[in-house]
Amino acid sequence: MRTRLLVVLAVLGAIVVTAFAVPLALSTAEARTREFVAGRQAHLQRFAGLAEDYVRTGAEGLVQEEMDAYHELYAEGVAVVSTRGTGSFSTGAAPDDTRVADAVNSVLRNQRPSTPDVLTPWGAESVVFAQSVGTGTQVNGAVVIVASTEQARADIGVRWLLIGLGMVAALVLFGVLAVAVSGWVLRPLDRLSHRIRTLADTLPFAPPPEPGGPGSDGREETGPPELRALSRSFGTMASAVEHAVEAQRRLIADTAHQLRNPLAALQLRLDTLAPLVPPRGRAGFERAVSESQRLQGLLQDLLALSSAELPRDSSGAGRRCLPSLVAADRVDFWFDTAQRAGVTLVAPEVDTASWAAASAEDLQQILDVLLDNVCRYAGRGATATVRIHRHDDPSFPTPGITVEVADDGAGVAAEDLDRLTERFFRGTARTAEQGPAPSGTGLGLAIVDALVTANSGRLALVGTPGGGLTVRVALPRAAGHADDGAEEGAEDAVGGSGGPPAGTAEPGTRVERS
Repeated sequence: MRTRLLVVLAVLGAIVVTAFAVPLALSTAEARTREFVAGRQAHLQRFAGLAEDYVRTGAEGLVQEEMDAYHELYAEGVAVVSTRGTGSFSTGAAPDDTRVADAVNSVLRNQRPSTPDVLTPWGAESVVFAQSVGTGTQVNGAVVIVASTEQARADIGVRWLLIGLGMVAALVLFGVLAVAVSGWVLRPLDRLSHRIRTLADTLPFAPPPEPGGPGSDGREETGPPELRALSRSFGTMASAVEHAVEAQRRLIADTAHQLRNPLAALQLRLDTLAPLVPPRGRAGFERAVSESQRLQGLLQDLLALSSAELPRDSSGAGRRCLPSLVAADRVDFWFDTAQRAGVTLVAPEVDTASWAAASAEDLQQILDVLLDNVCRYAGRGATATVRIHRHDDPSFPTPGITVEVADDGAGVAAEDLDRLTERFFRGTARTAEQGPAPSGTGLGLAIVDALVTANSGRLALVGTPGGGLTVRVALPRAAGHADDGAEEGAEDAVGGSGGPPAGTAEPGTRVERS
């Protein structure tokens, strides 16, 4: 790429310099030629005036004297030819010379003799100028000057040499500029390629580079070598990053899975030891059981988070559900838990025309986390309302469906709202009346965020006016479902269950605590 860029810049510079220098050289030659011709024409006019009496009467007067002086001064021949019978004479020019004779014949026939258009350093050494002598239509003779072009050609050569030196200097300047520009353009690419290669070499699972190999799409790479090298380095780094992320996810999942068996065995032993613990050790034993249960919950959430971060099919095939049915199903599922926690749940209206392009299983898991959080943290006497509605937010890529869970409970401190989706973060703002915060892993909303992102949605957490927390899950709307046929296929709208299970709360009703 560097060579090609230098060649392009050099050619461009040569074209620019040539386009400027050639017209300049031609204009200087034309100017010097006009000066040369004008001077010789003036001399012809003077000799024609002096030779007027001679060609008519034969009286030489000052003609010969002036011709000799001119020849001595300019080293150019002058000849006078008469058509009235007077003899011709010359100084430094032979009247029988072919060029002189042709010029005399032309002017005697009242034809303008040719003059040089543009003199060049390699042009003719002399030029013949001729002019008739006489008045009106009466031509009595002719005056001829054989002018030397040596001085004029020398002047043009010097000017062209200066222009040529200027061209060379300009081309050198363009070359230096081309080298500087190519280095300025390509140096960041070289550094970027080097840093990418260095980063890729430090990552695990980095595949070996394949210099000159085909691109990631199976086609042969083309283009400048520097960009091909950068493309290969970036492909290697991307592959290494993908493998590293996948390895990290699998490590979390495998670790959590492997820890479940010994933890289950530990829990079984604690349950077996429960009757044998003396009263004075009961408090410590119960703390150990609580920690074991908390660890079990943490492992369960780690597995759920690992599963939530799995990439989904980007085409969206097989991902559709009726959010209202899924929400009604989960409200019914959390019926007893909400009663025990003293929380009132309000189920959404069933809307069989609003399909979401999301997995029913993922939406079930999202609602499970949100309703579990309501039961845990909203506090007794709180009311949680689940709403489903369409939205046409211009910032959202497509028309969508919003699933909203809003409660009027304890709420979250404003400074903690932006951190609720962080892993292992738990809000701490609670009043004395609310008591200590229930146990939790701090992974629930992180799981929700991962599931929403995997389904091309958006998650928003805001405070409920008057107190509480509102969680909005915006999902893309499924295409191809008309209102009149939306109920077809509803059997898979809640994960293939064929609709809400028996005992599902009536949509729009309140599930009161006992």
